[in-house]
Amino acid sequence: MATLPADVRPANPAHVPAALPSAGLATNDNLTDWTRDPRARLLLASCATHPPCGDFRTFVNAFEPVEVFVYGGYRAEALSAIRDETGNRLLAVYQAVGEAAYPAFNAWCRSPSVTDAIDAALPVEVVA
Repeated sequence: MATLPADVRPANPAHVPAALPSAGLATNDNLTDWTRDPRARLLLASCATHPPCGDFRTFVNAFEPVEVFVYGGYRAEALSAIRDETGNRLLAVYQAVGEAAYPAFNAWCRSPSVTDAIDAALPVEVVA
């Protein structure tokens, strides 16, 4: 029996079923956390030294508008594409394999947004 490809294994190995049919995707050991992708690491390092511009946007959440800060520019768009690519691959495996692959997809759903990842990469400023 084939096991779940390494690229869809959740960070916590306890969530990986012992035997699952392979979905036929190429393995990539950084797929469970999109911020560990080498491309994302380079972009986040760049954002740490030169933060991208951003603006506040208003979204309707349930019944009230919510204003949030969103980074923009090519680096934020590239990070978003990496995050979306990861999610699409995990969703494809979840749809092909079924419930056994849900923990990996759920981990991606709960992974940091692009804005959160950039914020985490920024150096902490000390206010005296």
